[in-house]
Amino acid sequence: MNKREVEELICDKLWIWRVWNTVNTNYNIRPAGIYLGAGAEQGFSFAALTFTRNGKINFSTKIGFVPPEFIYWNFDEKSQRIEFLDKERTPEIFASLPKVGIYGARQIDFADGNGLLVNFFDYGVEANVAVTQRGFFVMRSKCEIGQQRVLSRMGYNTYLMNDSDTLMDFLNQVYESLINHPKLEEVVISRTGKLEVEFPPRIDQLLFANYEQGFLFDYCAGRRGIVLELLIKVLSVNNLRQLNPDDQRSETEVAEQIVSERFSERCLFK
Repeated sequence: MNKREVEELICDKLWIWRVWNTVNTNYNIRPAGIYLGAGAEQGFSFAALTFTRNGKINFSTKIGFVPPEFIYWNFDEKSQRIEFLDKERTPEIFASLPKVGIYGARQIDFADGNGLLVNFFDYGVEANVAVTQRGFFVMRSKCEIGQQRVLSRMGYNTYLMNDSDTLMDFLNQVYESLINHPKLEEVVISRTGKLEVEFPPRIDQLLFANYEQGFLFDYCAGRRGIVLELLIKVLSVNNLRQLNPDDQRSETEVAEQIVSERFSERCLFK
């Protein structure tokens, strides 16, 4: 990866500084925010920073002091590490490339293992609210508040569908909601609340999970275009089935046949 690519990953985003080893508290699972100063009681906030494209580091929250080793940043293409530099531009702190980490957010790990920087997907420096093009569609009874929090940190809005006993009623609700939200580009459909978000590698592919356990739409993910194409075909064929007394297929059989006959070369099955 080159520096230009790294800039696209880390610049103009709000990175929250968190630490693992905090005195008298076990943060092995959930790291703590760090205060550079006396703390919240003195009016200071937890530390959060932004990487600028001109190589400087800005602290976006009110802190007691600016760490002298966090004045500039650089990316060493040979070692593939992010460097934090002092005012003389001498590398003092080293860190990893961003990865998907805690809470499903982007995470940069400091090389010494004591701290990390966290950026929730689609959180930039222009606003403190998420602007997302990702949607997770699930039945209301299958979604818990903890799931919604994790999805939010991954940049997904959760769309709760009314509980339904039939597959087609659920898919029709998803279709109507997707039409009413034209900015959604990445779509996950889950009747059972399956949370492990995965996505097909190509924009013209669908990913199905638990496919061999019965075609229940436990999990279907894809870009807006191909998901809408699938929903329109399935719902249209099912409407024709209902008008034909000789068509004895079930709703599940209709959906499975559409996928196997018209989308098989554009599907990944798990």
